[in-house]
Amino acid sequence: MIYYNTAKRGKKAYPVTKKVNLPLLYPTGASRVYIGVFMKNIILLVMISILLISCSSFKSITQEPEITFDSFKIASINFNSADFIFKYNVNNPNNVSLNLEQFKYDLFIENNKFISGVSPAPISIEKKGNSFVDIPVTIVYKELFELFSNIYNLDTANYKLATEFTIKLPVFGKKAFPFEHSGTFPILKLPEVALREIKATSINLLSGSATIEFAVDIINKNTFAISPDSFTFELFVNKSQWLNGLLKDIDALAPNKSTTVKIPVNINIAKVGKDLFDSIFSGGNLDVSLKGNMAMRTAYPGIGSSNIPFNIEKTSAVKK
Repeated sequence: MIYYNTAKRGKKAYPVTKKVNLPLLYPTGASRVYIGVFMKNIILLVMISILLISCSSFKSITQEPEITFDSFKIASINFNSADFIFKYNVNNPNNVSLNLEQFKYDLFIENNKFISGVSPAPISIEKKGNSFVDIPVTIVYKELFELFSNIYNLDTANYKLATEFTIKLPVFGKKAFPFEHSGTFPILKLPEVALREIKATSINLLSGSATIEFAVDIINKNTFAISPDSFTFELFVNKSQWLNGLLKDIDALAPNKSTTVKIPVNINIAKVGKDLFDSIFSGGNLDVSLKGNMAMRTAYPGIGSSNIPFNIEKTSAVKK
């Protein structure tokens, strides 16, 4: 209701009060539906804005860690295997520690996939600082040569370690960080022991005795010298033991060179039997088994002294 003055008389105004009824505007029908939809859109826009602002805030608070390669170390090495440690640095710029849920890796050698691995348990990455992650890898040379025979002829081999680190980030959850590192590592080869020949150096038919010499090559296929200290052996001929012993004062082997040791054996008819004695000097073959151990030294870093077992099986005739 609105009250207002409506009359004037002459020069003097007289207040007259009159009551007038005006309609009140209430939304009805389609207008009410339109206003409801409009309000819902406004609320939705406000919620989206708040969400975007929140995400932007979290992104500014939570930063991704930075992973860099730190070092490659040969933990141990010998003629059978090599133990490597690949060290990575994980920098966490956040105010909270992170979890490295796992890492997995594939090791390629000369572009051939050789071994794969997965970390056994999560690792904690400290806040506002650096944490180091070690990935240990063992290479067994025999397995490597059996899979990729061409690598045996190399002195060093190229490798690539393809790694994936999975880290759990606040709010955003797990994220994978791939990383690759390449380099080279040494290829070490066991010194080889091989029976070169069997030769009769002296024969006495009247006494039925002879001296048989077994020439054995020791072969070094490495780029560094080796020095045999001793050569312990057992010699079997046609499954009977002819001799066992220890050889010393063996010449050092220069890189990619060989030396020959000679094992003389005195035999007689009484020892080997007339049939075998006659067979030896009539050109018959002998089934030879030579087994033992060679102790050796090398100046190659990390190796020092080593014991190299050997076992030779060969059928050969006696040369005169």
